[in-house]
Amino acid sequence: MAQCLASSNQFRKAHRWSAALCLLLVVTVSGCNQTPQEAVLGRWYNGDMSLRFRPNGTVVWNTRQGMAQGKYSFVGDVPRWASDSTTVRVRLDVTRNGQAIQPTLDLQFVGADRLRVIPGAQAQTRATDRLQAVLKRAQSESETATAVATPALPNRATAGVRGLR
Repeated sequence: MAQCLASSNQFRKAHRWSAALCLLLVVTVSGCNQTPQEAVLGRWYNGDMSLRFRPNGTVVWNTRQGMAQGKYSFVGDVPRWASDSTTVRVRLDVTRNGQAIQPTLDLQFVGADRLRVIPGAQAQTRATDRLQAVLKRAQSESETATAVATPALPNRATAGVRGLR
């Protein structure tokens, strides 16, 4: 009987530790998740484009056509959490070269530091297909400025696909 009580107490202690460990794991994992609104914040760039989403709802969009500044907003259903392959639609209300434009972009998270930018369905035309791009998250202000100011030269792998400019 005493042996049965001892093993019962050991089982309870092990069960408590397991429950505490599971709770800690849930809290840790849920603390790492971000909403799409949080995940999109910051600077994103490649050699052709940069986007900077600020917490106050403003955006700076820099392309070869010039810099556009204004506001952004999420359109439609926005998932609760951002993960790989989560796609959200963003509408920009910006001014470029004195002209107001309102493009819609689909943003797809590709890992923690990559963002695929796809023109919205209503803007999908032959001319805008080339706007589809994967942007890298910038780690600092100077990283973004340098990347946009000096576009990347085509390398041997991309020269045949995109052609030399």
